[in-house]
Amino acid sequence: MLSQNLQDLKQPSSSAEEFLRNIELADLIQKQIFATIIKKKLDLSESEMKIWIAGCSTGQEVYSLAILLKETIESMDENLEMEFKIYATDLDYDSVKIAGAGVYPNTAFENVPSDILNKYFDKMQDYYVVKKSIREHIIFAPHNIAKDPGFHHLDFISCRNVLHYFQPTQKQRIISSFHHSLNEDGYLFLGQSGSIGDSKELFRVINKKWKIYIKQEVEDRKRSEDAGLHAIQEKSQEGKELQLLNEELLQAKERIANLQVKLEDMHIDYEDKYETLKIDSYHPILFVKGLLQIIKKQEFYKEEYAAAMLKEMTKLELAIENFQADQQ
Repeated sequence: MLSQNLQDLKQPSSSAEEFLRNIELADLIQKQIFATIIKKKLDLSESEMKIWIAGCSTGQEVYSLAILLKETIESMDENLEMEFKIYATDLDYDSVKIAGAGVYPNTAFENVPSDILNKYFDKMQDYYVVKKSIREHIIFAPHNIAKDPGFHHLDFISCRNVLHYFQPTQKQRIISSFHHSLNEDGYLFLGQSGSIGDSKELFRVINKKWKIYIKQEVEDRKRSEDAGLHAIQEKSQEGKELQLLNEELLQAKERIANLQVKLEDMHIDYEDKYETLKIDSYHPILFVKGLLQIIKKQEFYKEEYAAAMLKEMTKLELAIENFQADQQ
């Protein structure tokens, strides 16, 4: 399997810009998830798998999973006829366009074995382009998991490290939607920072580290009896959360104005040390301002990006405090 070929390479970095970057996770997905799904499909005389990657960003995870799946199928039987379809979606339209193009710089492939690289990508000057043999299995589309209808009859959903950006009521509704979208014994992958929250009756955890779950059936009678009450509770709770968000956004605009003044003053006083304020290889003030612009232009983005913006602002404020403390 592909994950075994990765063992001889250096330890992958944490960059989300790289392909197939975690050996342990690749091995887990191939052996415990994809292989299990394929065996069950064969037992049921079915010949197609369906996957949804919700929050696909610029596509590295999408193509990585597609390659892992194709390699898993081939490793089980060279003549195995198992088709697969991957729905790859993201809230950000520009990210979806980049992912759909399937063009990436050389630096994104530091941890990819040469045989896999040549098999699934074409070299174009300083870039690599995803080959048709992988691209034809994937459908890219903009999608808001909090509001748009989901897909159905899925075997695997990846919504990796995304749900923590949503408010609690939204998160629970999304988890419920994922449950509805999955086939019996379907898998949900949330990533290390993910969680199903209060929806423990819907999924059973099979890997705590990577937050991988398997669908559990829920009695129809119980669900129908609780549906009306849950709808009323959700509506009331969502209204409170949205009101809180609006208040936080107003505070955020004031905070960012104050931070901008501090940064400009510090840039003048400590120009040679100003670079130490950069966090994770990007300028945090620009990231926060970019989120504010998104919220200003697209009202429906407000809920999804507010949490991310406030988190980054807290990080920036802490960086400024530490910086100033070091100068005293």
